[in-house]
Amino acid sequence: MPRRLESEPQSTTRCHATIKRARRKNHPMKTAVTRFCLSVVLCFAAAFPAVCAAAAGRPANVDPIVSFDMVAPGTGWAASYAHLYWTNDNGRRWSDITPPRISPDDLIQLVYFADRLHGWIPLLKTREDQPPNLRVAMTGNGGSSWRYTLVDLAQLPFVPSAPPTIASMAFSDPMHGWILLGTSSSQLSRQGSLLATADGGLHWRFLPPPPLDGSVSFGSASNGVMTEALNPYSNTAVWHTRDGGQTWKASTLPLPESCPKCVLDQISRAFFFDAQHALLTAMIRTPGLDDFLSAEYRSIDGGATWNIDRSSAPRSSNAGFALIAVADGRTIRVSAAPHNSLVLKIDEHSTTVILPGDVTPGSIDRLSVASDGSVWVLSSYPRADIYSIEPHSRNVKRITPP
Repeated sequence: MPRRLESEPQSTTRCHATIKRARRKNHPMKTAVTRFCLSVVLCFAAAFPAVCAAAAGRPANVDPIVSFDMVAPGTGWAASYAHLYWTNDNGRRWSDITPPRISPDDLIQLVYFADRLHGWIPLLKTREDQPPNLRVAMTGNGGSSWRYTLVDLAQLPFVPSAPPTIASMAFSDPMHGWILLGTSSSQLSRQGSLLATADGGLHWRFLPPPPLDGSVSFGSASNGVMTEALNPYSNTAVWHTRDGGQTWKASTLPLPESCPKCVLDQISRAFFFDAQHALLTAMIRTPGLDDFLSAEYRSIDGGATWNIDRSSAPRSSNAGFALIAVADGRTIRVSAAPHNSLVLKIDEHSTTVILPGDVTPGSIDRLSVASDGSVWVLSSYPRADIYSIEPHSRNVKRITPP
């Protein structure tokens, strides 16, 4: 099943807006915003480690890696805002497969590879005095060559003071894909605009307006799920479609029996194992904002209904961070452990690995897993570095592109 891992610069903007609301005296979101924005700060550090390092007087990556993914054991890509790299030997050698004719102001904000061969990069250019411009770079040979298609955005609501952003991208197979744009119909109203392709990215069309501008995932050409990352006011931040995004219906995430008055707060994108089986995670705010619970939800009907995975009971977020990824039916969870170590749980098997040097568990903020159980993680501090972890040998190796 194809996966993607993306950088999400729009999260910083959302955080700033939420902070302003929380600054009001005794606002009930104050603690929640603080915890959420800590994750945004880490995301900022991952995206702009050169800025953070300069402030701390440390050397930093000139062109730091901000996203990556494994598409097969030992095979995958890594991207900075200016370059895209590919490896077939678990990072021993990297090839620069950046599409040609990318101008200096074209930032690689998102990359999606459905398999070893088929990949896409949406390039959105915005200026306050001009309508936005969207080009999609696509390859069918693993980046050996690229072609571009220009997407007609005439239907897109255009508010000069609030340009659109790329919220997420998904492909269910090399032919069927979706791009979700975050758009504004006014300076105060934010919504989503959904584009779809049925020919591998050669042509894109607008679908009816979706309910959100969060993250979109598809398990087939028909079944998909849309989630909203930060939703402190509603328990209906998950939507599903059975017609490829033409229509959406709200899905409900049940609250833990131990906390019936809790409220859903942060919700991950959905991971599809196949057309029907999916997984997502959520942070659940407890009454009084004293603590958070984390829970895993599973669906067996394409995202229409969700149930808490009873094998993974909700736990306090004070126990440390936890990341999750899936690949070819396998699930891996990574969590912090004492003595500068990580616990990797692949399916039901757990392994503890020691991190090298000054890399700490708290600096790990991205994760990818292959079908053989091998793992890549991205550390955002003190540098933006990719590490390969082999759970069986407990070997941890830095594999960042040069």
